[in-house]
Amino acid sequence: MIIQSTKVYYQEKLQPLQIEIKDDIIKNVYPYNLFKVDKDYEDLMILPGLVDIHNHGYNGCENNQATREWLTSWVKYLPSEGVTSTLATISAFPKEGLLKALKNIGEFIDNPVFGTNILGVSEEGPFICDDVYRGAQNPDFMIIPTKEVIDEFNEACNGNLIHVMLAPEMLKGDYSVIDYCVSKGMKVSIGHTGADFETCQEAINHGAISFTHTFNGMKGLHHREPGTVGAALYFDNCYAELISDGVHVNKYVANILAKAKGKDKLILVTDAVNIKGLKPGIYHFADKNRTTIVGEDGVGRLENGKLAGSCNKQNKILNYAIKEAKIDFVTAVNGATINPLTMLGINDRGLIKEGYKADIAVFDEDFETKAVYISGKLY
Repeated sequence: MIIQSTKVYYQEKLQPLQIEIKDDIIKNVYPYNLFKVDKDYEDLMILPGLVDIHNHGYNGCENNQATREWLTSWVKYLPSEGVTSTLATISAFPKEGLLKALKNIGEFIDNPVFGTNILGVSEEGPFICDDVYRGAQNPDFMIIPTKEVIDEFNEACNGNLIHVMLAPEMLKGDYSVIDYCVSKGMKVSIGHTGADFETCQEAINHGAISFTHTFNGMKGLHHREPGTVGAALYFDNCYAELISDGVHVNKYVANILAKAKGKDKLILVTDAVNIKGLKPGIYHFADKNRTTIVGEDGVGRLENGKLAGSCNKQNKILNYAIKEAKIDFVTAVNGATINPLTMLGINDRGLIKEGYKADIAVFDEDFETKAVYISGKLY
């Protein structure tokens, strides 16, 4: 099969090209109009499939309560955003409930259905701090990270735990759990934390590689105390997640972060939770012992006004990053495609490139999804 467009994102440029797909792989990239095509997308943009590594759920449910039925509906929904790969993100929750959900997620990853690929499990909680930076996560479910707990979670999901977030100050100076995660091939992120710059530096020295939804749920930047945000900006070898929706992070601040991290280290995420897809209103989630108010703006907040995740869609995040936050096009597109995969150590997809997985998304100029190919198959 051959598809083409005048705007194919190839080698970090939009250019007129053809893409040949064979089975699930991009076999070749040719000059525009060289061969007869099966589908001509004309002036629509052809990008690598979008990747959202910080994604909790939608339509009233999250990965914390995942069942096979819900996971099936989730991965069949996500292509509408142009998302071809994601991580099943968990958060602070009663431990027994998490273990049950992790078992279901692991079994689903090992026996998937056709839809967005779940690459693995990401843990955004319960290894959170117990103060203001915990955000909307329930401190009653907080757990201090240990090798034993990491093993317990990883075994529950059949070895699919690949991304671990923690608040490094909770380690009390013993960073061996980070060493352990790294030795197991897991990527460690710093988040929901009040850690100072020096504590972040120690965590990075032991292998932490990223910052979770930068600016949100972390100690801010002060000119005499750089804090967690200062570390995210300073360390060139670290990735930084960004919720570029104009609500979680001001558009000018988002632009500053993008400039600091450059085209290779920014990661765009939705942090979408169970309120995505729900109508404006007041919702009580008994499993979290939490009430969330979904406003007319589509934003979820707790009764005290704190942000409670998001209803964001990854294609909308990308559009806002470019159109409103004025983030460089290449930086934004890489942040929603190849960068999260590179951070995770996954190198078989995320680019329009010969030999790569044929995960492809087609968008109009407003990043509305027009077509999605997953492993070479039109969804």
